[in-house]
Amino acid sequence: MDILSIIVPVFLIAIIGYLLTWTGVFRARDVEGLTRYVFSVALPVMLFDSMYTIELPAAFQWSLMVAYYLPTIVLFGATAVIGRVVFHQTRRSRAVFAMGASYSNTVLIGLPIISAAWGEAGLLPLLMIVTVHAAILFLLTTVLAETGTSDTEGRTTVTGVVVRTAAGIVRNPILIGIATGVVANLLALRVPEPIDATFRLIRGSALPAALFVTGASLREFRVAGHLSEAGVLIVLKMVVHPTLVWILAAYVFQLQPLWTAVAVTTAALPTGINASVFARKYTAAVAPVATATLLSTILAVVSTSVLLTIFGV
Repeated sequence: MDILSIIVPVFLIAIIGYLLTWTGVFRARDVEGLTRYVFSVALPVMLFDSMYTIELPAAFQWSLMVAYYLPTIVLFGATAVIGRVVFHQTRRSRAVFAMGASYSNTVLIGLPIISAAWGEAGLLPLLMIVTVHAAILFLLTTVLAETGTSDTEGRTTVTGVVVRTAAGIVRNPILIGIATGVVANLLALRVPEPIDATFRLIRGSALPAALFVTGASLREFRVAGHLSEAGVLIVLKMVVHPTLVWILAAYVFQLQPLWTAVAVTTAALPTGINASVFARKYTAAVAPVATATLLSTILAVVSTSVLLTIFGV
C-alpha cells in the first residue's frame, strides 16, 4: 500500500480544518458544534458499528494491555519526576506535563491512520487500548494534580478524585459506543436494516469530521515558548513511549505482528488535545503542553510515515 495514500488525506483534511478556521470561514461556535457532533454522535456510532460487526477474540488480550499501559504508566511517573527535578514544576504542572508525554491522540488521529493502514483488523487492538485510555490517563493526572500534601493546591482525597473521575468517564459517549457495540456483538443482536443503513451513513462522516475538528482545534495553539520543556515532551511521547511499547509487545509478550504494529503506532501518536484541556483547567504547564501538542502533530506526518514503512504497510 502506498504510504502517501494513507498519510496525505489524513493530514490534508486536518490542514483544511486549520485553514478554514484561520481564515474565519469557520468560527469558534461552528467548531464547537462540529466537535459536539463528532464526539457525541459520529464517533460513538462508528465505534458501536465497529465493535458490533468485528470478530472479537476468544479471550481478553491482557498481554496487549500490559504491553501498552505498563510503559505508559512508567513514563507518566518518570515524566512527573523530570518535571519536579529538572524544571522545578508545581504539583499540578507536573501532572499535566506527565500527561503530555503519555497521552496519545488515539481517536482523532489514531483511528483514521490505523483504519486506513490496517482496516478492521487493526481497529480491534486499537479499540481495546482506547477503552481504558482516557480512564487511566485522566485518573493519573487528576490524582496527581488534586491530592497529596506536598503542594498547597492538592487537598482533595484520592477517593473523591476517583469517584468524580469515574463518574465522568462512564458518561463518555466514546466509551458508551464501544461498550454497547461489544454487548450487541456478544449477544448476537441483529440491528434492523434501516437503522444499520443510518449507522453506515453516520459512520462515513465520522473520520473526516474528526480530522477536520483536529485541524480546527489546533488553530487555538501557538508555539508559546518553554521550548526545552516542549522538546522533552515530544521526545518522550514520540520516541521513548513507542520504543518501550515495542520492546514489551515484540520481545516480552511476543504479540502477533499486526497487534505489535498497532500498539507501537498508537504509542507514537502525537500528544492528545485533552492534555491541553487539562493544562487550561489547572492553569498549569499551558505553554509547554500546547507547544508540544502543536509541534508533535506536525511531526507526526513524518514519524507516522516512517513507522508504517517499517511495519510494511
